[in-house]
Amino acid sequence: MKKLVMLSAMAMLSLAGVAVSQAETTASATASSVAPATKKEEIPQDPPQVQKLVALYPNLIARIAPQGKVCFEGQECDITIAAQLGAADPNNPRDGKTIYEGVCHTCHATGLLGSPKFGDKAGWSARIGKGTATLHSHAINGFNAMPPKGGKADLLDVEVTNAVDYMLDSVK
Repeated sequence: MKKLVMLSAMAMLSLAGVAVSQAETTASATASSVAPATKKEEIPQDPPQVQKLVALYPNLIARIAPQGKVCFEGQECDITIAAQLGAADPNNPRDGKTIYEGVCHTCHATGLLGSPKFGDKAGWSARIGKGTATLHSHAINGFNAMPPKGGKADLLDVEVTNAVDYMLDSVK
């Protein structure tokens, strides 16, 4: 019984501590939102211990580096983003290079999710063995990790086959 009372008391103290800390956080957040806007935020710097670890283990730092970045419209960004393809015109289908650069390069330039890289004969050889018609069908309808039409559903079938033919021409 004595242990139960002690555990109950500890639980009550813990809850009280949480309530007090939440009240302090809310109060400080309210106070900071009322604070004058002229104060500039300082950019946080790594402590000396972290700076030393970064210097000692550059391979580790490279391995855990971010794999991407978010760029917002209207702000400068240091990555290349393909131009929007626009709407498809059934009377004037786009060539394979245009479709590749606008859609397919996202995966096929890097080999993302096991996709064969552009120009990699070894990566394409097993797929070419299945026949061009099968490759066209897989590109149009999707296959394994590849979504139908490379994820751009408004492409014309002929544009998708043009892109496949363009990629196949790179490995001949």
